[in-house]
Amino acid sequence: MFNNGAFGGAAKRYTLLYMELLKKYPENIFLIVNGHLYNQLVSIFPGIDTTNIFVIRKGKDVPASEAKQNTTFYSDHSPDPYETDKNTSLLRKIYWYYKNYFIQKKIFNEIEFLRMKHNIKVFTGVFSGGLPLVFYLNTKPGKASVIFANMDSWFSEVHHDINKLWYRKYYSFNYLMEHADYIDFLSPYIYEGVKKRNVKLKVDSVSVAPCSFADYSNCRPGDRAAFEIAFCARLEPDKNPVMFLEAAAVLHKKYPHVKFHLLGEGSLVYEIEKFIEVNGLAGAVNFRFHKNPPEIFARTSVVVSLQTGTNYPSQSLLEAMACGNAVIASNTGDTSMFINEKNGILIDLNTEALINAAEKLINNKNLAKDMGIYAAEFVLANHTAERYSGYFTDLVSKAYTKNFR
Repeated sequence: MFNNGAFGGAAKRYTLLYMELLKKYPENIFLIVNGHLYNQLVSIFPGIDTTNIFVIRKGKDVPASEAKQNTTFYSDHSPDPYETDKNTSLLRKIYWYYKNYFIQKKIFNEIEFLRMKHNIKVFTGVFSGGLPLVFYLNTKPGKASVIFANMDSWFSEVHHDINKLWYRKYYSFNYLMEHADYIDFLSPYIYEGVKKRNVKLKVDSVSVAPCSFADYSNCRPGDRAAFEIAFCARLEPDKNPVMFLEAAAVLHKKYPHVKFHLLGEGSLVYEIEKFIEVNGLAGAVNFRFHKNPPEIFARTSVVVSLQTGTNYPSQSLLEAMACGNAVIASNTGDTSMFINEKNGILIDLNTEALINAAEKLINNKNLAKDMGIYAAEFVLANHTAERYSGYFTDLVSKAYTKNFR
């Protein structure tokens, strides 16, 4: 699992999965990361067992004692792939192709060293972490099975003609999904989105997770004497944090006693800071990155999620629900799979709808409380580590059987 940007739900989910599986299979489960993600892990999970974590960084492992303890805002501005392609010469594209090829090949060689040393039979490549694994797909069967984990809804929403850009690359995401032993989709929405892009998926290689999960050990309701509303996500355009702030600005004037929390990091940090300053919201909005959001969710009554693609199954939403928060969520993608009239309010993705839903709960605290109680019961019964890890180990077993039995 590799990460060069803000620490998001996918990184958190698979780190928690690793920690869960490590309890059961301490000799058989390993986590391979890059240096940036390693620094994030030991900072956000200070007690994590690093024995079976290997760092791809200039050919050597980095001990936890040398990791940078840093969780400050991270601003990650990714260029538009279509514009980049349109404005790039053929020679530059050829250069990028071979540069990326050799980078991925070098990473693969480090992974291959670990495979031989620890007799690893199955790899799960989590999104970009799957790229160097394509070299296993081009070797004779027997070295390793490959599972590609696709948990990003944006992947199915990119430009309609982006296929031609990715198909040019030898180790593209499309190539992975077409040739991996199994593709692990986090939700039906992501799977359907990929199919619409005409990726040549092998039906018998597709697997859709039955649920997600979060670490609920710190999730419990606290003092809710004041009415507080939270938003927690990577601060990227598809998460719509600015829409949350626009609603907060309106609601603050009408309900000055209500407090708002905006938790996260990402490319919109500076835009958000400016919005808060210009609109005089410094005293009403708690804006910061938080390593342990349940500390905030314990005292909030409502959590808001406004993803353009799908809110299912957001890590922050699961944590907030487990803490007893009612939910206001954009009715997009698979969101209705776990948000309904019993635990929240589904809305159209616009500021007015958000304001109306928030007012409904601000003016009816008992309704918010009842929704929060049901939300906690729902996630604790359905979105558990035991259920997800059972699914995952079954998938690994199938991948192993496919090539080694």
